[in-house]
Amino acid sequence: MKVLVAMDEFNGIISSYQANRYVEEAVASQIEKADIVQVPLFNGRHELMDSVFLWQSGTKYRVAAHDADMNEVEAVYGITDNGMTIIEGNLFLKGQKPIKERTSFGLGEVIEDAIDNGAEHLIISLGGIGSFDGGAGMLQALGVRFFDDEAEVVDVTQGSQVLKYIRRVDMSQINPKLKDMRIQLMSDFDSKLYGKNSEIMQTYETYHVTHQEAAEIDNLVWYLSEIFKAELKIALGPVQRGGAGGGIAAVFNGLYGAEIMTSHELVDQITHLDTLIQQADLIIFGEGVNEADQILETTTVRLAELATKHEKPSIAICATDDKFDLFESMGVTAMFNTFIEMPETFTDFKMGIQIRHYTIQAIKLLKTQFDVNQ
Repeated sequence: MKVLVAMDEFNGIISSYQANRYVEEAVASQIEKADIVQVPLFNGRHELMDSVFLWQSGTKYRVAAHDADMNEVEAVYGITDNGMTIIEGNLFLKGQKPIKERTSFGLGEVIEDAIDNGAEHLIISLGGIGSFDGGAGMLQALGVRFFDDEAEVVDVTQGSQVLKYIRRVDMSQINPKLKDMRIQLMSDFDSKLYGKNSEIMQTYETYHVTHQEAAEIDNLVWYLSEIFKAELKIALGPVQRGGAGGGIAAVFNGLYGAEIMTSHELVDQITHLDTLIQQADLIIFGEGVNEADQILETTTVRLAELATKHEKPSIAICATDDKFDLFESMGVTAMFNTFIEMPETFTDFKMGIQIRHYTIQAIKLLKTQFDVNQ
């Protein structure tokens, strides 16, 4: 019997890899000859690199870079044996300075190093990045120069606060290899580059800034987009999900036609979920992602769709009841909620035991044969 196990993270309590291990052990304890296939999942904020390297072999590289505050840090990225370069921005692009002083410069440094290592296909996770500079810092690290009205260079590593001084953009020294690369950007947050639906205007409270402060940053990013429109003849505002990474998504899409993907689209691409589910006899999946943090569909919804499409029995184990009605309407065989409301603190061991418990009980029920009409 082939069992597909695909657990996402549980709100930082337990990782996809750990959750999969608890489910695998539970399945093995109940189905003696189970052929268990694990699919490590990831989302826009967590576990991209670790999950991909559980699925594919490759090499990880360590490089000196800068965080969002321009402090020197060690960043890690990976290149798989089939040529994908994985960069998870939130692992190093964090900051403690006021939002308007943070920069995306460090991401450009990592990209530059990856290009030097022969990267041809970039996959960059933009969730949880701590800068909102419209990607200006990243571009400076890649060779772009910005000038003020006196033809003096504007150092945009100082954050969005200096964008207002820019009058001209010089792209002549940007790394020429970028134009020939395939660039895929991952974000599960639906936002535009600027306006009421921009990332900063939707999330400013989590950064402990006022609505007015957020609006000032939003206006500065809008101003930068107007410079790009005038100088480079590209319109960044309409880009769908272009606000990801504080505007990095729109910039890469406008300059190089980068694909902006959700995590479940990327999981599909890397793992070929449709084929895996066709081959499975049972699918066990679940998640503990806060609905407040996840605007777009998570991979679990895609798993439910495919399980129903191929008429496969499926078990969903989730942390809250947010998706209970949805999964029921989609035809998922059985659903279990570990919590009614997500607790503020919970250990990974306790979470793992609960996941294991529900898995065992669900399999026992599936193995039971009885006539409900008797």
